[in-house]
Amino acid sequence: MTEMIYLPVNLLHPHPNNPRKDLGDLTELADSIKANGIFQNLTVVAGCRATRDEYIQMAKREGVPREVALTQYKDDPSVGDISDGYTVIIGHRRLAAAKKAGISEVPCVIAEMTPQEQIKTMLMENIQRSDLTVYEQAQGFQLMLDMGETVESISKDSGFSKSTIRRRVKLLELDPDKFKKSEARGATLQDYLELERIEAPELKNRALDAIGTANFRDALKKAIEDDKLKKRLAQWEADVSAFATKIAKRGYVGDTEVPMDYHANYHKWNQRAEVERPADTDTVGYYYTISDTEIYIYKDHRDRLETEEDIQRKEREREFERAGDELEEITERHFALRSEFVSSFGAAKRNALQIMKYAASIIVGNGGYRSDDINTDLLAELLDLDIDDDTDFAALRALVEAEMELNPEYALLACAYASCDNDENGYWKMEWSDGAYHHVYKANDDLDQLYDFLISLGYEMSDEEKAMQNGTCNLLETSSEG
Repeated sequence: MTEMIYLPVNLLHPHPNNPRKDLGDLTELADSIKANGIFQNLTVVAGCRATRDEYIQMAKREGVPREVALTQYKDDPSVGDISDGYTVIIGHRRLAAAKKAGISEVPCVIAEMTPQEQIKTMLMENIQRSDLTVYEQAQGFQLMLDMGETVESISKDSGFSKSTIRRRVKLLELDPDKFKKSEARGATLQDYLELERIEAPELKNRALDAIGTANFRDALKKAIEDDKLKKRLAQWEADVSAFATKIAKRGYVGDTEVPMDYHANYHKWNQRAEVERPADTDTVGYYYTISDTEIYIYKDHRDRLETEEDIQRKEREREFERAGDELEEITERHFALRSEFVSSFGAAKRNALQIMKYAASIIVGNGGYRSDDINTDLLAELLDLDIDDDTDFAALRALVEAEMELNPEYALLACAYASCDNDENGYWKMEWSDGAYHHVYKANDDLDQLYDFLISLGYEMSDEEKAMQNGTCNLLETSSEG
């Protein structure tokens, strides 16, 4: 039987690789220890490795530069060993609370463990107590892998599936500061798993900034779309660079001014377009600029040189088109957010009264339940109905009535929602004034009512949705009609 002894707290050192970095509020535990003592012993190993600050101080006394000491401490696990004292394996919170309570000695059991066994013991202890954050779990798994463990062996010892361990470790690719902030906002593990749908690290970190906020679903969709665009831009550039020279600014190759005219562009809103190589690339110079959203292609001036006025006019036209495309994309994305919320809503029975009130307002508002009042594709998606273009309304209604028998509250929700929403349902329109078209804010009382209803069910509007609703989106102008 392992003997328990009392050791002075000044000889006990926290393990430098303890997976749990934040010990939490120790006040209650310290008060309990002060009043009743420690009921459960600590597990320690003889000897300890200096903490980072302790090792830097030791190196300083020996004349070792700070930069060298930091490198040695990081890269060599044998560096910084201290023969006196003990390293805590289990009981870091108890030790910290005992010090806070002014206790001078604590009960300990001295164990013999290899460095690898120490890490594994600490990780398993904290996992079993559910004391680790997701990020601390990821760091612990990675540390075990670095010390020679395999995903299979960690899975066997921890009870976590191999795919879960791989996913946790993959989280370490994310910005650690952003990750910790997201954990503090109450992010869920499912939120982090959603980030796997994004490949580009910088886009993952951008979405990470929104985890735990009402903007996350919107930010996630944007990042996924931008991830697809990033890959498409790479393919376009590979095709364009085969016949064109990359430049930083239109009209200049390096610092040399070169007259050139606009030829074509490939952008976020025509991702299906394929690059067409011009037939005259052997005799005419082609150039391109690239941004995060598009590639512009130019060619040597051969015919009429565009005036500066022509260039600016065409650029204004393209800017107007881009703004319109972006507004359409925003409107479609917000519709997708609303649809996904309804599609995954699992509390229809509990919210039956709100659903019935809203359904009644829709029926009264459109004068009855008619086939041309409902988005049948959306309804089929929400209720998982097997329909096609040949399905008539009578057959559709029979399928819906069958769903009503199984889940009346949700079927009613789906019917009401599909009767009033689509991917063109938004807060803007095009308006002609002062000799040109403008994108202007348009009030939408029906969409306001829909948002109020969804919010009553638990939906959270993103900041962008609110900006579209109140007309403060920077893409919109104020209507001249008032």
